[in-house]
Amino acid sequence: MSHLGTTNSTLNVAVLRELARKELTNVLDSIRGKKCLVLDPNISGPLSLIAEFSLLKDHGVEKIIYLQQGILETDIYSFIYICRPQLQYMKYIAGHQNENLSRSNAQRYEYSLFFVPRRTRICQKVLEETEYHLDLIPFEDDLLSLELDNTFKELYLDGDHTSIYYAARALMKLQNLFGLFPRVIGKGDCAKHLADMLLRMRREVAVDDPSSTPSVSPNIDSLIIIDRSVDLITPLFTQLTYEGLIDEVFGIRASHAEVDSSIVGPAPQKPAAAANSVTSTATASPSQPPPQPQAKKKKVVLNSGDKLFSRLRDMNFAVVGGVLSSVAKRINDDYEAYIGRHQAKTMGQIREFINKLGGLQSEHQSLRIRIAEEIVGVTVTPEFNKALEVQQNLVAGIDVNTQNEYIEEMINRQAPLVQVLRLLCLQSLVNGGLKQKNFEFFKKEILQTYGFEHLQTLLNLEKLGMFVKQVSNRNQYAYIRKSLRLIVDEVDEHNPQDISYVYSGYAPLSVRLLQCVSTKGGPSAINTSNVSGGATGAAANTSTNIRSNGWKGYEDVLRMIQGKTFDEVQRLEEGAIRPKRLMQGQQPHVTLIFFLGGCTYTEISAIRFLAQQDESHHEFVIATTQIINGNSLLNSIIQKVDHPGVTA
Repeated sequence: MSHLGTTNSTLNVAVLRELARKELTNVLDSIRGKKCLVLDPNISGPLSLIAEFSLLKDHGVEKIIYLQQGILETDIYSFIYICRPQLQYMKYIAGHQNENLSRSNAQRYEYSLFFVPRRTRICQKVLEETEYHLDLIPFEDDLLSLELDNTFKELYLDGDHTSIYYAARALMKLQNLFGLFPRVIGKGDCAKHLADMLLRMRREVAVDDPSSTPSVSPNIDSLIIIDRSVDLITPLFTQLTYEGLIDEVFGIRASHAEVDSSIVGPAPQKPAAAANSVTSTATASPSQPPPQPQAKKKKVVLNSGDKLFSRLRDMNFAVVGGVLSSVAKRINDDYEAYIGRHQAKTMGQIREFINKLGGLQSEHQSLRIRIAEEIVGVTVTPEFNKALEVQQNLVAGIDVNTQNEYIEEMINRQAPLVQVLRLLCLQSLVNGGLKQKNFEFFKKEILQTYGFEHLQTLLNLEKLGMFVKQVSNRNQYAYIRKSLRLIVDEVDEHNPQDISYVYSGYAPLSVRLLQCVSTKGGPSAINTSNVSGGATGAAANTSTNIRSNGWKGYEDVLRMIQGKTFDEVQRLEEGAIRPKRLMQGQQPHVTLIFFLGGCTYTEISAIRFLAQQDESHHEFVIATTQIINGNSLLNSIIQKVDHPGVTA
């Protein structure tokens, strides 16, 4: 796959960025003169992917302030608010206006409010507003995100389907830009709701204005919608790709990771005098160690613009260290070759030297950001490796009682609650619940250790089916695991042959479902000689053209997975519209995959792997409501409490 900003991709998703930029400039130009831009903190990151500060400044923005309670400290009189439709923000804005009304020059103040992605009636009653339709944001040319926080909780716990409307409207925009999706395929109840809403929106547009109905897309062969509730196991697993681990350790927001400034640049050298001074102070007053200055944070950009990161992002972390070492050695050799050993004499040599030096400096800067070293510091700890071992054993169905002992140990040493719940929920999901004795035991231990306020947390997890009592000895997951070959016994992370490399032996269920409809032979197309429960034999054809018979052949296993299964054909007046076979010389087809409720960076890596293995150059573009990991998914469900001494 190519990346955002290049011209090799079949589907030019950069047009979405240009549309958002154009609408943003229209928003800014709606107010003349100097203006202060007041931003919802949660959309400042996504907005930075749409427009740089120089563009804002060109359109009159003199100052940017985060939307929060309190007085706006500025001498500018025109304010543009851009925020999500949340009541607390309405109260903040009303407070700002009331504060300014008390001033002698109150008549000079001007306010404009733009909701992202749309207004709601309850907010409309509080303030008068307009809308700024910032929906799918291109992170890369194969990755789009709505960046809607907490959609999993809203959809599956609160029963709030607002995000389905946002998703349907965003997908309609794609259809208007690139043409109708000939087929809409998917799995899950909310996914079916989204598909129905999308089809209804398209019919309503056709009725209101028949001339505006888009033709069938010449490039997109289908839309596949995966409901997050269909696969809750994968996000609970610790991600093992480079980008996935960065998200686990640091957290990634809008293609940026916030790290200590000491990680960016060469390792700090402590002066000897300073070291002696600290030692002397500590010896003189051991009970009161000198205060440590708080480490400054710095945002690091993580996207395909960094060629080294682009190369590493989808690799299993076990491979990353060796790659970084070889890159460092090559850069050192190239510097010596171009600087120490050869002196440029002709204009051609000088031009070659400058071009080469620019690339070397870029790679060198990437190496100086020592994120990989920090991650190694986490992955070598006994706690990390034991938790990973427990996860691997749980999904493989190995020795459940031993895993219970470790989870109990975690609770006894008051490990963060989110880490405990990741393992408990994983165990519950793969075993059809916990035995009643174990369920009651862990429930009591969590409440006594982390606070009885977390009774609501456990009730939330029960409602979601993530932490429940076992009601049957029949384990549906065991059948799913064998049928879809979710466990691969031997994985070569250096030369992967299957998507299971991303979790060192576990294949994400969500991506296996994608293979069922996008791969000839489905999951059985992989080399089954290394697959647990599979027959031996040579690898089958792994071409990823969309199967004309959809889910046919997988009915039994799909019945074991919760949620509706669907395969719709979008019809025009002429009749059914089906994907046409690629002719020689035509552009490759693109399959759009939409994750409703969020997806992980590791699932993205697995899908990219499928595209790379496809001899027919079939492309995948991934869209999602937001990018999640196990911590962010569970933190949206955990009851927020202030319980001193225990980390929730």
